[in-house]
Amino acid sequence: MTEQELLLEVGSEAYNDLTTDEITAICTTYASSQKALGGMKAFELLMKKFQPTYRMGRMYKALSDKYEAYRCIYVWYTQHVDAGRLGVTEDLEDRRPVERYKWIEPTHRTQEAIDEDD
Repeated sequence: MTEQELLLEVGSEAYNDLTTDEITAICTTYASSQKALGGMKAFELLMKKFQPTYRMGRMYKALSDKYEAYRCIYVWYTQHVDAGRLGVTEDLEDRRPVERYKWIEPTHRTQEAIDEDD
């Protein structure tokens, strides 16, 4: 699989979110006839990369929206190539929604408060 084929399969935004190592790994693993599998692997990597964590801070909402979008595309790929458990699950019982209210909002401390703690 060439990089141009991967770009056409996943789109420019997803392609830009992949690192060069991930792109070369996908291109060397899958043949040109396995474009759907290569696309599925790309969205699996992106889904794992943008999985919401506490360390995201202010970028949590934007990155968790990307995670949801990449997860929907990944599930679509699994259903169309009949890959594993997600490929046969129509109702997606194993899906866990992103619960933003459980995450602590980032706090902004002033320099005076930091100096008082020292």
